[in-house]
Amino acid sequence: MSEYPNAYGNPDVQLYQEPERTSIMAILSLVMSLLGCCVFITAPIGVLLGIFGLIGTSKSNGRVGGKGLAIGGIIVGVLAMAIWAGIVFGFGGMMNVAIKQFGSTTESILSDIQSGDYDAARANMAGPGSLTSDEDLAAFNAAYTADLGSYVSMPSGFGEMINGYMALGPLMQPYQNRGGYVPMPAQFDSGWVLVLYVMDPSGQGPVGANGMPLPEGLILIGSDGTEYSIPLGSGSNTWPRTGSGSDAGDSDADSDEDSATPGDESAEEEGTEEPDEGP
Repeated sequence: MSEYPNAYGNPDVQLYQEPERTSIMAILSLVMSLLGCCVFITAPIGVLLGIFGLIGTSKSNGRVGGKGLAIGGIIVGVLAMAIWAGIVFGFGGMMNVAIKQFGSTTESILSDIQSGDYDAARANMAGPGSLTSDEDLAAFNAAYTADLGSYVSMPSGFGEMINGYMALGPLMQPYQNRGGYVPMPAQFDSGWVLVLYVMDPSGQGPVGANGMPLPEGLILIGSDGTEYSIPLGSGSNTWPRTGSGSDAGDSDADSDEDSATPGDESAEEEGTEEPDEGP
């Protein structure tokens, strides 16, 4: 009888030890989850890869390693998604507050104008918008209604608000970084319309019942870029009024004409002066 154990008869003895390899899914899980801190979409992918990698390493009977990488990928991915969720919902909450505050005042003004209650519309505005006459408010209503249709509503939620901003993106570019302008999407009969809530850039103007600054004017911008504003004639180039613009240009032109008039008259007088007769 042999003193050496029969290796072939003992199933617990492995003749060839297969080297352990690291799970590719576990590696990708950690990489994608780390990228998820910068790009949201990769974070859930990293979590899924981590779960698959964890299952694969558990069923490999030690042939496949990387269990720690898979667990790390799952943890980092979940944390990245939590951070992104906080950012999105936090931003969405702030935008909802802004729309409710500024949007409620805008809705009141437009609804009052469309119903012909001009006194109520002026009560929700600061000067010079509050000084707009009934005739000008009626002309403003007639102008935008003819092209845009009637005002319908402000966005009812964050998703609808994002859809409105995406539809109006090209129209918003000329008005970005302008102090005192609050761009908002609004639904009209013709579709999305950009509404500019124009207020005192310093924030020192009168406030409404909701505690937000009252608008000095409103500018509606259609899909073709046409502006409809309160007060009339106060477009984006001259609003809010700063002493420059068309009025200043007119006054400069008038002053140039006035300064040129004496010279012209003197020139004419010199030109019409009769020559001295000779002896």
